[in-house]
Amino acid sequence: MQLTKKHFRLILVLLFLSAIVYFLWLVRSSLYPFLIALFLVYLLNPGVCYLESKGLSRGWSIALLYVVVFAVFVLGTTRLVPIFVNDLENFAKELPHILKKGEELLYLIQSQYQNSVIPYSMRVAIDDSMLALQQAGQSFARELAGSIMGLLSHVIGLAITPILAYYFLRDGYSIKEGIFRLVPCHWRNELTLALKDIDTVLSGIIRGQLTVALIVGVLVSSGLYLFHVPFALLIGIAAGLLDIIPYFGAFIGAAPAVTLALLESPVLALKVAILFLVIHQLEGSVIAPKILGESVGLHPLTVIFFLFAGGELFGIIGMLLGVPVAAVGKVLVKHSIKLLL
Repeated sequence: MQLTKKHFRLILVLLFLSAIVYFLWLVRSSLYPFLIALFLVYLLNPGVCYLESKGLSRGWSIALLYVVVFAVFVLGTTRLVPIFVNDLENFAKELPHILKKGEELLYLIQSQYQNSVIPYSMRVAIDDSMLALQQAGQSFARELAGSIMGLLSHVIGLAITPILAYYFLRDGYSIKEGIFRLVPCHWRNELTLALKDIDTVLSGIIRGQLTVALIVGVLVSSGLYLFHVPFALLIGIAAGLLDIIPYFGAFIGAAPAVTLALLESPVLALKVAILFLVIHQLEGSVIAPKILGESVGLHPLTVIFFLFAGGELFGIIGMLLGVPVAAVGKVLVKHSIKLLL
């Protein structure tokens, strides 16, 4: 097939985009302030647009919203942080006792297991599976702690993210116009549609998933508090954060709550397990469809694949970014094919 001028131009654009992606890959360790800033932009932009529609300039809208967010943050910090710190202190004090009770429970389970009539070959397979599960859990916990500590260690980068977010919010239209000027006129309509689809996808993933995670965290904390499970706030926060990871986050977040409840009594553990099951079903059938809808547009098998691929390549950060990257990639491929045809 003979290459036309249109195809040749598209190849040049794809090569240029590939060079940009390769450059970003080379400097990926320094991109986290910009990624966090873009995350803040997607959270704050609806509020900025609303204030702008009421007659305020965009700059003043951003400034006013920053003041409101800062005030809410300070208010929430003064109310919730003391409870959070108190839970952490109590957890540190109770940790030796929890570990001791955990060892006693494991010893009891092991003795019952060894005296069971399970065939030897099946017992070996179960032992290998449990060992692999334990190692995977320990590896996940190490990666999670390492990711959090690595993020906190970049204090300067975290400090400038509100500034970067301010410029993205203020100059977003100018940046978009600059991109349009680099694109041939007959591609601009398709680029507009692509950017609109990308915005829909990222809005669903960032604003929608964060809203779902917040609701799940509140429901978990409230349910555990009613069941008198210790450290309800800590577990609720962890469950909400882990819920951002599709499918697997809910089960990972339930593990510490069920374990702590099991140390108290099997009945309480069963109640907590049912609580998480009800919340998970409520999330999947009511909360998430209402908030997210079909904005992501990925088949569950695709989501699971990119979760595993992202986790294999970049650990916890890869699991968080795998789905957004895949969703944006799908949009770009769809619109690139339209340009080719």
